[in-house]
Amino acid sequence: MPFKRSQSRNNVPVVEMTPMIDIVFLLIIFFMVAAQFAQQAKVELSLPSEFGEQKVTEQASMLIINITLNGELILDESKGVITRNELNAQLESLGQDGILWEDVTIRADRNASTEALNDVLSLLSKHGLKATKIATEIP
Repeated sequence: MPFKRSQSRNNVPVVEMTPMIDIVFLLIIFFMVAAQFAQQAKVELSLPSEFGEQKVTEQASMLIINITLNGELILDESKGVITRNELNAQLESLGQDGILWEDVTIRADRNASTEALNDVLSLLSKHGLKATKIATEIP
């Protein structure tokens, strides 16, 4: 009668770490590149010097309106220059979502004409936003 050999070996599963390390490196690269794009999305402006209210944490705004030296309006650098009517349409679509004054930031060049800033402020007021944040540089 043949006897069975007892197998007392413990089968330890092997965990391959190489794919996990590859994924971690890819995630690190992704977040580094995404952070660089976020920095490049800001339009270069010479902001007015003012102490203003200092926030410890920077809050992200739903809508950032950039006013260049020439008085042009830019919402996103990738979209380029927009007209007053396009800004009005954008505000109407955001108004349906219940936009608040904290959600809008205006970044106006210190040497830009006040006419462009007044146009933007009047559009915001028309859509029910009586206040907004205006970005400045600390002197």
